[in-house]
Amino acid sequence: MKKIIVVSLLICALVSCKENTHRTNNTIKAVSSKTSTLILEQLKNPTENHVLAVAHRGDWRNAPENSIDAINRALKMGIDIVEIDVRKTKDNHLIVMHDKSVDRTTTGKGKIAEIKLDSIQKLVLKNGAGMPTKHKVPTLKEVMNFVKGKPVLLNLDKAWDNLPESFAILKETGTINQAIFKGNDPLHVMQEKHGKLMDSIHYMPMVWPINYNIYGETAEAPDIYAKGFIDNYKPIAFEVIYDKEDSPVIDGIALMKKEKITVWVNTLWDELCAGHTDDKALENPEAHWGWIIEKGANVIQTDRPKELLEYLRKKQLHN
Repeated sequence: MKKIIVVSLLICALVSCKENTHRTNNTIKAVSSKTSTLILEQLKNPTENHVLAVAHRGDWRNAPENSIDAINRALKMGIDIVEIDVRKTKDNHLIVMHDKSVDRTTTGKGKIAEIKLDSIQKLVLKNGAGMPTKHKVPTLKEVMNFVKGKPVLLNLDKAWDNLPESFAILKETGTINQAIFKGNDPLHVMQEKHGKLMDSIHYMPMVWPINYNIYGETAEAPDIYAKGFIDNYKPIAFEVIYDKEDSPVIDGIALMKKEKITVWVNTLWDELCAGHTDDKALENPEAHWGWIIEKGANVIQTDRPKELLEYLRKKQLHN
């Protein structure tokens, strides 16, 4: 009898091992088959059963924000998109940094627009606690060369001030299809500024409760602003910003969903997502990240990439 039990246990163990190996192999296959092209297609063709995850300034809790290390750490987690910020130096080089000055994030002082690149390259980045690290301030070109061919896209925040120059770097590095531009201006303003260049980039309009024109005079309701793009230009996505749960922006999401255009939501702080932030989601993910998804989000930009990915995978909304 004991022999039969032992044999049965061995058989069960072998079957379980085979199943686990099969699952592991499938996971490895899913990860290895992920490409920037696939992520771009998922962004262009949103579905209800998949949510893309964006790391805000990279994995800045474990590496300096906007650093290549922060991007790499987010990439290794399995993040789909990394948001970075683009600024121009005194001698017209594009670097990756959020603030207008180097004071907060580096060992230096001064406004980026008043400092030449070679001086910025002598500085080192600080970590989240404000302590110096070994990491340097990267140029946009260095970042794009780093991500080239890797399974990740970059969201180029603040590049609207230097869109042609940013595009030139993407063209030079062969990474046009790994970058997303965004901005606040109505379509006709963007077309007046940039002409046919708008047809060569992946562009995401930002939809606020009120979107003003270039002169700050005539206000456009969210649905009117969005419809201007939908009727005359196919945006890669809409970044929606709503400060209240009854915001008119949420009503406008229905139009975006109808047109099968991706809805991007930032859960970084209260005013961007009606209070359904990452920090609250850590305590109750269903009530916050779940609420955001229920309201139509296909993309979530987060300051908690590891935890968001865990939640999405548990819900079978991410590979």
